[in-house]
Amino acid sequence: MVPSEQLSVEKSGDVGTIWLDRPEKYNALSIELWSNIPKALDALSMDGNTKAIIIAGRGKHFCVGIDLFDGLIPSKSSEKAPSEAISNLHQLEGASRFQRAISSIAECPLPVIAVVHGHCLGAGIDLISACDIRLCSSDANFSVRETRIGLVADVGTLQRLPNILNAGHVAELAYTGKDIGSKRAEKIGLVNDIYGSFEDAYKGAMAIATDIASNSTLAVRGTKFILQQSEDLTTEQSLLLNGMYTLMTSMKSNDLKESMSAFLSKRPAEYTGT
Repeated sequence: MVPSEQLSVEKSGDVGTIWLDRPEKYNALSIELWSNIPKALDALSMDGNTKAIIIAGRGKHFCVGIDLFDGLIPSKSSEKAPSEAISNLHQLEGASRFQRAISSIAECPLPVIAVVHGHCLGAGIDLISACDIRLCSSDANFSVRETRIGLVADVGTLQRLPNILNAGHVAELAYTGKDIGSKRAEKIGLVNDIYGSFEDAYKGAMAIATDIASNSTLAVRGTKFILQQSEDLTTEQSLLLNGMYTLMTSMKSNDLKESMSAFLSKRPAEYTGT
């Protein structure tokens, strides 16, 4: 589906899994790996039958951050721009491409579930904070690592974590760069649930994804759309948009008719997403 040796895609019924598939590098985000994430999301979102997506990592760790040796942080010795100004513009555009790749997860019209095991560091936090739901195994550990290596996190963590955690927890993690374990991550709301192993966490994600897939695709997509838009709207604006969206889509859908028919017939609904 996506031609890359560092990222693979699997389908199981209505659920698609995007695998970070660079285990020998602990899924450090190389240019090839992160640039293929939007392609994989688009392919699944547009295939007509995927209803939920899981993102997980092969090997020992989920993701140890960006690959510092893959050209993501250019060195002065390798810089070929005619001036420092042009060099800075090139680096800004590089950062913007990385930002857009991670933002594609948040912007995906389908629900996205992250399954974390082992290390989830730096850009790994950027990645999972763009997901809708986060699960982890008991061995998972998390770190907004950038301050410990002399950087400011600039790919989404500082923008999205405040919508997930309270301000004090965000500040503590971002300023200190400290590692936290799975229990602390669950306590502060970074993850929904902890499982004993990666295998159990993946099964848990598949169970949630299957529950999502059993609902009307139109209704789920519409719900995610309203949640996305409401982040930048007042309550009154969001209510207006919500009402208009519901009137124009789900209230006119075949899925709603099927829901009513199934209820009256006392049978499970069979949604077509139309």
